[in-house]
Amino acid sequence: MADEVMVRLDGVDELVRALRDMPTKIRRKAVRAALRKAAAVIRADAKARTPVLQQRTPFRTPGTVKRRISVRPSKFARQAGDEGVFVGVKPLRGTTDTRRYGKAGSRNPNDPFYWRFLEFGTRRMTSRPFLGPAARAKGEEAVRMFLRESLPAIEKLNRKGA
Repeated sequence: MADEVMVRLDGVDELVRALRDMPTKIRRKAVRAALRKAAAVIRADAKARTPVLQQRTPFRTPGTVKRRISVRPSKFARQAGDEGVFVGVKPLRGTTDTRRYGKAGSRNPNDPFYWRFLEFGTRRMTSRPFLGPAARAKGEEAVRMFLRESLPAIEKLNRKGA
């Protein structure tokens, strides 16, 4: 259903060597920070591409989907023993969101549930994708950002631990 953009880093010997010599806790912290910074590049582009409602309607507020685009940790990567993040539209969940924005549902103008309709289209609506094109356009830049951010973070954490 959803297009996934997977990036595989090959030939990064210096990074692999630095990670292998580190304790697991420090390694995860360094990699997670670098992944979040790299994903922020894609998030910024996705926010720029997000279609915004021109006029408020009874159950939709302009900019709701754009405001809810976020970088979050991947539970699937964590379950596999890896580190990972993903860029997506954060749904209304939990007590904090409920208190702040109200109960989730189609009648709540702060619920971005309809982002799927924008991204993939429906039978009656053509798609206006924003997440997929952002990932394809900024994927290479995100990889470069990850490599640029990870080595200094690892070295910094190594100095702290030593």
